[in-house]
Amino acid sequence: MLVINRQDIHQLIDVASCIEIMRQAMVQVSQGKTRLPLRWGLQMPNQDLMGMMPGYLAEPECFGLKVVNMMQANRGGINSSHLGCMMLFEAEHGKPLALIDAGEITAMRTAAASAMATDFLARKNASRLAVIGSGEQAISHIHAIDEVRDLDSIHVWFRNPEKADDFIAQFPADRWPPIFAHHRVDECLQGADIVCTVSAAQHPIVFEPMLEAGMHLNVVGSSIKEHQELDCQALLHCRYFVDYLESANHQAGELIHAREQRLIGEDYVQGEIGQLINGEIEGRHKESDITVYRSLGVAAQDLALAHYLYQQAVEKSLGTSVDFL
Repeated sequence: MLVINRQDIHQLIDVASCIEIMRQAMVQVSQGKTRLPLRWGLQMPNQDLMGMMPGYLAEPECFGLKVVNMMQANRGGINSSHLGCMMLFEAEHGKPLALIDAGEITAMRTAAASAMATDFLARKNASRLAVIGSGEQAISHIHAIDEVRDLDSIHVWFRNPEKADDFIAQFPADRWPPIFAHHRVDECLQGADIVCTVSAAQHPIVFEPMLEAGMHLNVVGSSIKEHQELDCQALLHCRYFVDYLESANHQAGELIHAREQRLIGEDYVQGEIGQLINGEIEGRHKESDITVYRSLGVAAQDLALAHYLYQQAVEKSLGTSVDFL
């Protein structure tokens, strides 16, 4: 069994390759070539959470389990917001192949999936990016979206304005377009072509009047039904796509609450992103459409990336080998 840490991961894959892996994985999801039980979690007395995501992937055939811990003490600190491990097994005998840093896998695959969806749904000339949130996912999303669109400005909303200077310093001016800090969500969204909501918000922070014709939104940050970033009323003006319909129906807060309020019907969701990639459904109909990719994250994404990392680590003699059996 190989133990693959964060440093190994960065030597084994680049953002463009990760985006392509996500494309292939989401096609399999929509073709029924995966087994994806809904994520579940253990909530501790202090509200810290251990989340678990098992799954099976047909190509390359493998299965595994990701365990991530979301601890309140890590907010705004040096530790990742998602600490844990990804366990990868081969499909014939169930032998453990790899134990991988789950925080890094989560950050990379989530941003790559958003970039993949952006490439299919955003206008081709989209150039102004707005990011709602300033944590790990904000950083990884900026890198990923930059792979699929030619950005001319990046706008970031900070709940804590004191973080802005250090955040922007990670993107040298000679390599990146101008990055602007905002302390109000509505100001951050003004004129945006692409929006990535990657906050820890429990209640809506993006409302109907903030949406503009032609926008594409990747709604990422709230992954349990009790939380939501996007206001229910905003759904009335969007073409709404999901990564996996089963998880969206059970865990996408704005979708569930909008149905409960009878703002939308059961047939509201346009379809899965894998169906769009396959040409089974249509994406943006016209330039003025507002499109949404609702990202909850699925185990197929973790497995596809984990297996790629394992194969690359074997070929490049990276990782730490452990005689497990």
